[in-house]
Amino acid sequence: MSMFNDDSYNDGVNAGKRIAVGCIVASLAILGILLLTLSSNKKNTRRDVNSNSTLPTVSAEEVPEEKPEYTAGKNTRTSDELNFWNMYDTDEEKVAISGNKSDIRKEKEEILKKISEDAAAKEKEEKESENRFNIKNEGEEPEYVAISRSISRNDLSEDGFSTDDRGRLTYSINGKPSSHTGIDVSKNNGDIDWAKVKADGIEFAMLKLGSRGYSTGNVLMDESFEKNLAGCSANGIDVGAYFFSQAVTREEAIEEANYCVAALAGKKIRYPVVFDSEAVANDTYRTESLSASALTDCAIAFCETVASYGYTPMIGGTKERLIKNMNPVMLQRYGVWLFDTDEKSDYPYRYAIRQYNNEGSVNGIESKVSLDICFISYSER
Repeated sequence: MSMFNDDSYNDGVNAGKRIAVGCIVASLAILGILLLTLSSNKKNTRRDVNSNSTLPTVSAEEVPEEKPEYTAGKNTRTSDELNFWNMYDTDEEKVAISGNKSDIRKEKEEILKKISEDAAAKEKEEKESENRFNIKNEGEEPEYVAISRSISRNDLSEDGFSTDDRGRLTYSINGKPSSHTGIDVSKNNGDIDWAKVKADGIEFAMLKLGSRGYSTGNVLMDESFEKNLAGCSANGIDVGAYFFSQAVTREEAIEEANYCVAALAGKKIRYPVVFDSEAVANDTYRTESLSASALTDCAIAFCETVASYGYTPMIGGTKERLIKNMNPVMLQRYGVWLFDTDEKSDYPYRYAIRQYNNEGSVNGIESKVSLDICFISYSER
């Protein structure tokens, strides 16, 4: 006899059939959905291809070449090359970079050193320029000499000088005029109307008394001296006298001084009697090769002789003549008549009179005349 009856068996069979049928139906449904999806994608693709597109047509030549995909088996780098520490400088590169930095630092140091040296040189030059001056006239090649501490410096202030509309130089202290206006003349200036000269503001005149021939050595009086002396005296113009010296010995210098004293014949003049030492342009002259020591001795002999007769002695000359051809230390006991026509004189030592223009104009004198400025009131002595 069987454990199961026929009904139970039939029920199990029927259940299995139902499950199988359900699976088949579900599979068909899924398959239908997939077919519908594929059909829809194909229609969309055909529609996109057939529709008007704004995209440019790309030729085969313009299509970029596809880069090959990375394949692990094609890497040829070594382990050292793949070492991430290689992103930093190697020892050699570090040395090179360090060397470059060292060169840059060295170049910078050299530039800074050059700047410092230039600044020091400029400062030194400025200091040296304060302790030297040019003995040449403007327009000539400069020649600088050191300023001696053994010679009295002049105390003239550049701010005290002024020039009037006639080109005449004056000097003031605290706004008060303290200088005197003068001229120096010789026979070369012709006949002079001294009344007009006085009216034109001239206070003093340095008159050429005489000279020694620069080649012959003969002593001569200036042809206009006596007439000019009389004209100045008659018109209240203070007088000084100068002698163009070419003495080469003390004896000759004393002879020249005695000649001046005799020519003045006891006349009282307020301004100095001057030992005028000058170079002669474009010619040879007696004192051309005379040493500074010898010329200084001549100047001292002249001044001592003049002073012994009660006159005020003075040395006249250019900056170069006074400094280069004489010994200014030995002559500083005497006044100086400076011949310096530069716009501003840089002569550092004391001087009493300066000839500042040798082409001036003065009423009563038809020729060009030398203009002078005096810083001492000799008329009050």
